This record gives sequence, C-alpha cells and structure tokens, in this order.
Amino acid sequence: MSNVWVKKVLKAGICYIMVLSIFFSIPVKSLAYDDAVKLSEDTYNTLLKGTTKYNGVDYGAKYGYNPLYYFLNYNDLRIAYGADPAKLVEHYAIYGIKEKRVANAPITRGAQAWSSSNEYIVPSNQLTKEKKDGMVVIPDQIHNNGGMNRRQETEARSIARQLATNIYNQVMTVNSNSKKSSSKKNSTSTQPQIPEIEMVAYATGIVQAYCNAGRELTQDEVKKSGSKVYRTAYGVFCAHEFTSAGATRALGLILDYLNDTIQQKNPGAAPIKWVHVNANTWNQQYCQIACNNHEAYADAIYGIAGYGKHPLEGGVDQDIQKYVSYATLTSIMNTRPAYGDNGQAVTTDPTYNANPMSGQSNDY
Repeated sequence: MSNVWVKKVLKAGICYIMVLSIFFSIPVKSLAYDDAVKLSEDTYNTLLKGTTKYNGVDYGAKYGYNPLYYFLNYNDLRIAYGADPAKLVEHYAIYGIKEKRVANAPITRGAQAWSSSNEYIVPSNQLTKEKKDGMVVIPDQIHNNGGMNRRQETEARSIARQLATNIYNQVMTVNSNSKKSSSKKNSTSTQPQIPEIEMVAYATGIVQAYCNAGRELTQDEVKKSGSKVYRTAYGVFCAHEFTSAGATRALGLILDYLNDTIQQKNPGAAPIKWVHVNANTWNQQYCQIACNNHEAYADAIYGIAGYGKHPLEGGVDQDIQKYVSYATLTSIMNTRPAYGDNGQAVTTDPTYNANPMSGQSNDY
C-alpha cells in the first residue's frame, strides 16, 4: 500500500515539475516601451546625449553603444536605473557586453507580417502644444502600391520623385537663412537638423491640390468601378480618380523620395518613415510618420500635417500645419514635368490636370 502511495506522489511531483518547466519555457515578450516609465523631452535628449564612457573607456566609440537604444531595448534596465546614462553605461560595461545585449540599434519587437525588420521608437506628442510624455513604435513598413501595373507605377514614381526634389529644394532654400543662427546652438547634435515637418506638410498640401484637380469616388462608385486605380498614386497623379487610400499612397510615395533625398544630401539625418493607417478599410486613411525622430501625421484628404497624433486620434487643432497655399494647381504642374521614354525630362509641360481619360476606363 505504501509503495502505491509513493508512486502516486512521484507521478504528481513529476507532472508538477513538467508544468512548471513548460510555463517558464514560454518566451515572454517585453514591450518596446514601458508605460510606467515617464519619458519627457528632457529625458529623451538626456539619453540621446548621455555619456558613453565608463572607467575611461568610450563604449560608444568602441562598440557603438547608444544610451537611448540601451534604455529602450530593455525593460529591466528601465525599471532598475531609469533614464540615468551613467548607470546604463556602467551596466553595459560590466554585464551588457557579456550578456550580448544590443545597444547600437533598436530591437524589433512584434513586427507585423507587412513590416520589415526595423522599428523606430520615437517620442509622441513632445513637439505639440501640450507636450505630453510617452513613446510610440513606428514600423518600417513595406507598402502595397495598391495594384498599379508596371507602366502606371513608373509614371507615378516619376511624378513623386520630381515633386520630392522640388519640395526639398523649396523648403531648404526658404529655411537656409533662418537656420544659420540656430545651427551654432545645435552644433553638439550628432545629426543634421532638417525641417522635415515642413517638407511633410508641403507634400501634403501638394497631394491635396492634385486631389482637388480630380474626383474622390464614393463607396458605391468604387463598388461599381471595374478598375482599382482609385486606390493608387497613379489615380491621384494621372487618372484623377481617388479615395483616401490612393491619396495616402500618393503622399507616401513622395515621402519615400523625400527621405531618399534627405539621406543622400544629409548623411545621418533623421529618417522619414511612414505607416499607412487604416489601410484596406473605409475609415479615414492617412500617414503616421517618424519625422525628425518624433511622431507626426499627414492627411492628404484634409490637407493637414503636424507633430503628434492625428486630430481624429486625439491631436489638437493648434498643432496642425498647412502648406496648401504653396500647392496651387499651377505650381504642381510646373514642379513635375513627365519623363520621356529616354529617361530625360521633356521640355514642355503636359496638361496632366486636364483629364485625358474622361469617359474612358482609367486602367489602361
């Protein structure tokens, strides 16, 4: 009888141990940002410019250590040390290197199927009127072109590329004199200071001007349409039929080329990365953006852009920036002469805003 009782106890013990082992073997996902940690703009800058040296060794120069990345990548460090650059680099020097912790780049957590391997963890609402604390994760999204064929995409990209170049030159020229005095104050910054939010707002106004030259389809009209051009950049730039999906993709295409131009001309500048919000739905669609290392938004249908959250998501009207006055129909025609078959810009400006496909199928 005692032997039977011992066997039962052993079996129960083994089962208990197995359950515990399974429980503790389940990977625990850490959030990219712990809401319990209040991160102010001062904290962000403190970390961005925080010390990378410990006991006379510069771990930034030696290993690419970045105190901001180290803080954001590890929840246990945020809880233990907070935003203390000295404590963070001490931990990295003593324990982090041995534990193979990543401190030279942000770690991707929970990337979606449509995202690439990069995520941008940036302050949210820090450059707005209310200056709220908090961070937001913006994935480096791989965007759908909406269904453009090869010829349509080539033509849409040609227009978007030329618009981006014009926007960059226009904004940088306007800001060149005003930024000279402030450049000395920002000389300690490791990144070039580019007025990216102005470029984003300018691009938003231009896309809205294209939309004003065309026609926004209703849901019923979309259902009856035999074409999908309305949801593409081509629909906005060329076919003059669009929905908020097409307007968002057209704006995003310009933002992609703006980012390329900024990175080429200003190595090390903060990237412009955007996410297509509410894609494939009938909700209002717009771009959520990592801009100047802060969260921003741009909505081509409303013609608004700004730092922080979209007004539909709780943003405040005082933060809205509009550049529609720069984006008249005359200016958009003059800023993007179409490329010819030989890849060179033509000398005359075709009248794209006079719809050549009126009464015809726009998917040719």
